[in-house]
Amino acid sequence: MAAKVNALPEVMDKPSQRGKEVLVEQVLWLIKLRWIAVGGIVIAAFTSNYAFSYPLLTTTVPIYACAGLLLSCNIIYFCVATRKTSDTGPKNLILAIIQVEADLIILTAILYFSGGVVNPFFLFYIFHIIIATIILPMNLSFIPGLTAILLFGLLAVNELSAGTWLETYPLQFLDPEGMWENPVYVLGVFVAFVFTMVLARYLTGVIIVRMRSQERQAARNNDILNAVINAMAEGLIFITGDGKVAICNPAATLWKKNDSLDKGVRFEDLPRVLTEYINDLLGGADKVRAPGRIIEFTTVGPQGRYIEAKGCSVTGIDGEQLGYVIVGQDLTRHKKLEKNLREQTEQVAAINEMLKISRIEMAHREKMVAIGQMAAGIAHEIGNPLASLSSVAQYLGRKLTKHEEKEHLLVIEHQVSRISDILKRMLSLSRPATGEYKWTDIGELIDNTLSLIKFDKRMQSIMIKNITGYDLPMVWLNPQLFEQVLLNIIINSLDAMNTKTGEQEHILGITRRSKDGMIEIKISDTGIGMSPQVAKRAFESFFTTKEIGKGTGLGLFISYNLVSEIDGTIELESELNKGTTVTIQIPIRPQKNLITGGDARMKFVI
Repeated sequence: MAAKVNALPEVMDKPSQRGKEVLVEQVLWLIKLRWIAVGGIVIAAFTSNYAFSYPLLTTTVPIYACAGLLLSCNIIYFCVATRKTSDTGPKNLILAIIQVEADLIILTAILYFSGGVVNPFFLFYIFHIIIATIILPMNLSFIPGLTAILLFGLLAVNELSAGTWLETYPLQFLDPEGMWENPVYVLGVFVAFVFTMVLARYLTGVIIVRMRSQERQAARNNDILNAVINAMAEGLIFITGDGKVAICNPAATLWKKNDSLDKGVRFEDLPRVLTEYINDLLGGADKVRAPGRIIEFTTVGPQGRYIEAKGCSVTGIDGEQLGYVIVGQDLTRHKKLEKNLREQTEQVAAINEMLKISRIEMAHREKMVAIGQMAAGIAHEIGNPLASLSSVAQYLGRKLTKHEEKEHLLVIEHQVSRISDILKRMLSLSRPATGEYKWTDIGELIDNTLSLIKFDKRMQSIMIKNITGYDLPMVWLNPQLFEQVLLNIIINSLDAMNTKTGEQEHILGITRRSKDGMIEIKISDTGIGMSPQVAKRAFESFFTTKEIGKGTGLGLFISYNLVSEIDGTIELESELNKGTTVTIQIPIRPQKNLITGGDARMKFVI
């Protein structure tokens, strides 16, 4: 059995293609016919010996033996066919082949023991061939036909050889030469003809009934399939091998480029991306990779829909390529949700960034408040001795008469005054900024900032070129906030110049001028400079090139926002290993809301 299964690999595939349930039904139908055949054989053998004046058969024992063998085989067939197994397809197909072949062999044996080729029931070979054609696949139905030809040929050859090979069992007629004049033989031929007609009519009726049943089933399946396809939310198109649109459901009709067709969709009505994909499927340059590839396209119209489609081949039961089916899903709503989610994610990220900046600014403010309080205490502690020193120096100045001694006292008073001014600037810088806007002298603000910076240890090898120019008009701004802008930029310049190796003297240049209704301030240095990629990100929050712990990445970011607050601009030009220039432009004429509601425009607290 296993050898036969391995010899017919296609047999294993056909049951699943034609329907396992149909095959089981046909095998059981053949078993039912065999019960009738067993009874008919027994009745015919009994009648031939006892219904006439003389027995027609030489012996009936072999006939009854054949009937018993057929009965035993049918019982085995029934048990095998009705037994439940996991894979019944190959089993039932092999069982059907065995049944048809065994029936032909038993029929040949019955004919051999009942007259050979002169037995009119040799016509029953035809019914076996018809049954084999009904049950078996087309590529296997020829096997029983060849078997029937071979077996009947052996009977004919044995008759011609007058029993040289095998003993013959002729019919027992009184006049063998005139069988057609014998009423018993004529009756037998008539009975065989009647059985042939009845069985032919029965089998033909079975074939027609099954064909009509299959047609009705196919029609019902077609109606169900059409209803399912038309109810699909996804678009579906079936393209035949010659490029024609055979099936197009309502969802897919929305894909066409125009409304010129109301009852269908032609190949040229589809979007260009889809037609190119179909050409690939039908045999284009990308034929090998096209099946299973996902494409995306947008429909034409005021409500453009975003479609994601995929195609696959459709193969018939015989392996023939029938065409390609393309299924597309409308993902417009998903794309909108994805876009909204992305925008909300960006908004949340921006809010988180603002919160992070606010926390840093709050911590910086608290730190500056603490420094201010500490500086106030230090100033108070230092201020008292300074006041005493100043009083003593003034007293001695009135008492001393020598010129040289008075000059020394003047130096002491001057240095005490300088220390007092430094303490005042420290208190001013560390004091929390307010939202107070006022008319401010830019030149004086720059000079005050430089006077504080020049005591920094980073200024030891740096020369300041402070070009004052001519008198500039007063500007409406918050001096404490703008002083913080200048301080941030100058400190960055000092760090850049101190980082650059070499013995050359570095220069910190500051110029200011009035231009087109704006005050332009340029702060340049001869530091390490920045690459174009770094310069583009200089004003981003938390972006810094300094080492960890030496920079927060907020100086230029806060400066940019403070300048923008007064409707000004700040730009940066830098060249690697040569230096950097920061240009600040602030309007001379203030904004109206800065004058009327300056306190409400306070955005950054330093």
